Amino acid sequence: MVQRPDRHKVTSIESQEQIDQLALECRENGRFAFDTEFVMEESFIPELCLVQIATDKTVAIIDPLLDLNLTPIIDLVCDEEVETVVHAGREDLAICVQRSDRAPRRIYDVQIAAGFTGNNYPLSLQKLVQLSVGVRLHKSKTLTDWRRRPLTEDQIRYGADDVRYLLAIRDRVEERLKSRNRLDWVAEEMTRFEEMSYYRMEQVEKLSRIKGSGSLEGAHLAVLRDLLAWRETMAQQLNRPMRGVLKDHLLVEIAKHGVDKPDDVRHLRGMNLSDRHIRSLCEVVRIALASPSEQWPAATPRITESPGEAILVPFVTGIIRSYCAKHDLAYGLVAAKKSIGQLVRHFTHKKSEDDAPVELLCGWRGQTIGLVLQRLFDGEVYLRLTKRNGSDAVHITTQDNISPTVSNAAHQAASD
Repeated sequence: MVQRPDRHKVTSIESQEQIDQLALECRENGRFAFDTEFVMEESFIPELCLVQIATDKTVAIIDPLLDLNLTPIIDLVCDEEVETVVHAGREDLAICVQRSDRAPRRIYDVQIAAGFTGNNYPLSLQKLVQLSVGVRLHKSKTLTDWRRRPLTEDQIRYGADDVRYLLAIRDRVEERLKSRNRLDWVAEEMTRFEEMSYYRMEQVEKLSRIKGSGSLEGAHLAVLRDLLAWRETMAQQLNRPMRGVLKDHLLVEIAKHGVDKPDDVRHLRGMNLSDRHIRSLCEVVRIALASPSEQWPAATPRITESPGEAILVPFVTGIIRSYCAKHDLAYGLVAAKKSIGQLVRHFTHKKSEDDAPVELLCGWRGQTIGLVLQRLFDGEVYLRLTKRNGSDAVHITTQDNISPTVSNAAHQAASD
């Protein structure tokens, strides 16, 4: 008989032999729950302070500050023969990627999977544990300093609870997924964890994420690109967060005005670099300003919402929300505002940005809500607002039932 997770004693892993034995147990079981605690406010690479592991029989806490070799655990995360169960695990897995330069394999994120069974997304671990196994967690250590030693009993309990129930949750969610025939949908969604790009931003994305970068072009955009690379190198050398070296708005200010004189840089409000680093920064600016045009990055296309799109985006959002409520899907998992805008532009302009695949028409999304939206823009379905049980609900009805007035109105809005 398998022991209940809440009765598992917490094992403190303090030797390499214990790590090797724990890794062997996980491998023999074919799966394990995984979580980490880290501090990232003061360093370039997050400082790993705790690793939590759970199997069907064991809950273990590993102390990375003991200078233990964590390779056996990372090997498990990257092993396609072993399933790693996490909750909102992207940042925890990113630490494994940073330390191994390998992509994870066979990741199962219970937060995502639960979104396919009618739960909200994102859903906190505390709420998911309560809904799935009926246990109330007492989470009070979210801002604790995990670097301090010795760890308190409360810290150990908090860390253990982060993995203690994950396998039980995974099994119960899986049962509900089977009854809904949605296992393939979840498997498709989990594949993103196996892509290195999920953990590392490309240069274009780094540029676009800087507020104010959209106003730059030509040599000034080249300055921003090169300053971003310079800042990342400096942050790594100094072991400081990148924004702690130079804040984003200062990057944009320097790039926008081509500031390349040390005195001018030094007098910018909020500048806290040494003279040596300021001179290095100015040299980067001068080289970028003098670079030939063929080396300049392409400006990010500005997407302005047309009047028709302003009508259609909330219209489509309502349809997706209605579909999700009816079919027990988390809206936050199905669509984001960006993907809805992409879909509307696809149908109104018959293309998407950079010819990128339209997310809502691909994979499991395309097979579900994507089909409804395709028929809507093709004029084959329309909406009817009805009341059931005293509340308003939007229902999609085929064109055969009543005249396609709403469909024609949608087409008219799309053509405006």
